[in-house]
Amino acid sequence: MRQELTSLRIYTNRLGNTSEIIQYLGDLEKAYNSIYFFYDFLENFDPNSKRAQRHFFFLREFGYPFIDQPNLNNNPDSILPIYRLELTKINISSPGFWEVVGSLNPLEVIRNFLNDRHKRRQDKEWRERLEKEKMEKENQLLQVQILEGENRVVRERIQLYRELGYSDQKVQELIWANVTQPLLILGKHQDSKLITDATGEGQQQPNN
Repeated sequence: MRQELTSLRIYTNRLGNTSEIIQYLGDLEKAYNSIYFFYDFLENFDPNSKRAQRHFFFLREFGYPFIDQPNLNNNPDSILPIYRLELTKINISSPGFWEVVGSLNPLEVIRNFLNDRHKRRQDKEWRERLEKEKMEKENQLLQVQILEGENRVVRERIQLYRELGYSDQKVQELIWANVTQPLLILGKHQDSKLITDATGEGQQQPNN
């Protein structure tokens, strides 16, 4: 399935040292790849496909799905070169930015995550509450945003998993491993103030 390409500009107020930058770019690419595979898996699990029908048959006849749980192919080499995350521009002024190009869905997820988290970090009450609860609230919020998000494909596929007999725990584990955890790792670079917020293609940086 052909996917739409877009750019993402992630802003920064400092360059950081070499090891910080290497770690940040690696975590950004890992988050992108993981979310890319998550969306690819959901979009390719067609409710009308033979694979889905086998699930429904086994569930109806034997009380369990055709396989125990969803499995994703997380081999970065399997991403077509056109859809791999590409660093296209760096600006070292203040504020500076890192600009990357890649598939629309994962970059939109990353953009929304960074912007929502940036706004919450500016809220003193939220920061104090978040520290007190040791990140548990942020984890829960991310899970809910994905489960109840605006993306129709994600909602429909997650509902399909439930209809096929997957427990809520299995669905949550899928989201945690492939979306929530990589994003939280990327968020640590906001905590160190290496990056701030982000804009998509054709957008202007919001007022901070």
